[in-house]
Amino acid sequence: MEGWYKNMEECKKELLLQKPDGRYEVMNEFIIDGEFKWDWLVAGCKSDTTGEEFQLWPTYPKGKPKELEGIEFDVFELQV
Repeated sequence: MEGWYKNMEECKKELLLQKPDGRYEVMNEFIIDGEFKWDWLVAGCKSDTTGEEFQLWPTYPKGKPKELEGIEFDVFELQV
């Protein structure tokens, strides 16, 4: 997913929107649009002008899945 925002605050505001049960709206949309084939691991914004970065990671109330233990992600270092 890729989007353009007027400023960092606008991007942060969208990423931090939550459903009443605490799920993040944007990530929930990503999972539903992907027909539940994928989960999200990290989301973020980066300003091309200032270089400012913001990253958001999921929380795992029941513990991190075994497949992800020991793996750390940085959205700005991922290559697609």
